[in-house]
Amino acid sequence: MPVNLLLSGRPCLVVGGGKAAGNKIQLLLDAGAQVAIISPDVSPEVAQLIEKGLITHTVRAFKDHDIEHATLVYAATNNRAVNGQVLEACRKKNILCSCVDGNWAQGDFTTPPLIRHNQLTVSISSGGNDGRQSKMIKNSLARHLKMMDTANLVVVGTDHNHLTLEEREPFHLTGHRLERGGFMIMQLWGIHEFMILNTCNRIEVIAVVSDETAHNEILRHVMGFATLKEDKFYLKKGKAAFEHLCLVSAGMLSQTPGENHITAQIKEALETAKHRGWASNMIQEWISTALHVSKQIKNSVAPLLHSYEIEALALKYLEANHHPLASSTLMILGAGTIGKSLIKEGWPTTQKIIWCYHIQKPEIPKEWERNVDLCTFNDMKERIAEADIIISATETTGHLLHLAHAPFFNQERPVILLDLGMPRNIDPKLDSLSSNITVIDLDGLKYWYRRELTDINDILARCRAVVTEHQDLYEKIAHSFQSGNAPQSSCAHSDPSGARST
Repeated sequence: MPVNLLLSGRPCLVVGGGKAAGNKIQLLLDAGAQVAIISPDVSPEVAQLIEKGLITHTVRAFKDHDIEHATLVYAATNNRAVNGQVLEACRKKNILCSCVDGNWAQGDFTTPPLIRHNQLTVSISSGGNDGRQSKMIKNSLARHLKMMDTANLVVVGTDHNHLTLEEREPFHLTGHRLERGGFMIMQLWGIHEFMILNTCNRIEVIAVVSDETAHNEILRHVMGFATLKEDKFYLKKGKAAFEHLCLVSAGMLSQTPGENHITAQIKEALETAKHRGWASNMIQEWISTALHVSKQIKNSVAPLLHSYEIEALALKYLEANHHPLASSTLMILGAGTIGKSLIKEGWPTTQKIIWCYHIQKPEIPKEWERNVDLCTFNDMKERIAEADIIISATETTGHLLHLAHAPFFNQERPVILLDLGMPRNIDPKLDSLSSNITVIDLDGLKYWYRRELTDINDILARCRAVVTEHQDLYEKIAHSFQSGNAPQSSCAHSDPSGARST
């Protein structure tokens, strides 16, 4: 049973004066014990400790009464019989004793490989069965702990401001690709914790990384960005990474600045990372703080923004382009957050809605029953001909609508397909199938929409000023990880709606 013995100021005895005894003497000195040794002769290293007055030395062979008043004893001679004698004497007096030779199993405790780093003490024990493996683990952990001294926040990613939808689509991680990407990052030295944020317009890794690992840009390679030019992705460290995380959390770097879905997406990504063992207290602390600052950002710029979520923007696009819902049949693909919001926004004014789902059948409130029909993805093709408008918002990795569905469209009337998915849910080739079929993806929606803002650069400047006002929070968290002192509570300010402080 592992324990931490509090030996400061307590008398301890080491019988022996060689190399093994020297190792135990140093451990006891590190713990602040009062160390006495008994041995006819000693090694040069032990002799130096005696000369410095750090330990007392009795120059003779061991006698049973030597153990009197000792808190614990090490039997560390090169004579198994003597070590056995020491052990037996301790047994009679109920004093803890450890033997360094083959008698170890008859002793009271063993001293496993030990690492001390700042305020941390780590020990590894195999129960005496595999000392070599314990030492390998010790050396591995020692290297990892040294890297903690330079641990800092790093963000590596790309988004709609750096790549077009078609260009960034291959980099998005969903399904097994997300699991594989996370597994690869887990193998990297110097990456202490991380999470992967994968949304319709960005894919990025948020990580606590040692300085050396951050500079060698290995995360860039794992994310597949090695072939991209420097202006096609971003790698932010320290304060710049913190500012970026705050702006993203506030929705200010989204395709529609100020949107709120990003908050739920960040929380969901964090929970996924924690569930899979990628993240714990470190990332949790950064996210809690960023969400706190993001609220201040939103309060600061709210008067300048007319916030539209992506589903509201899609409906606004339809109205502006003469596709009135009141005389249309609307097909919604997907029963997730955006799909549900589309139904909620659209049902009061839409003539008819066909709501397509994959596995989990959504519940329809009674007031929706007059104009909302449910349909599975398997039966979707039988209903396509009824639709004037199809909006897709799922997380599928393939195309839900593709050229094989062409025969099911009503070629006699126009139909507009809005693809809000990433990766895309609708094959863009359908756009060239007929003059009556129009496909609009997220980038198309973004280019159409021109928000009436005073000046987006001015808004971002205000946002960055808010982050600067909260730089003390960044400094506090960064220092706590690098010094080994976790913050008691960065939180009074943690987000009560979901992101918990540690």
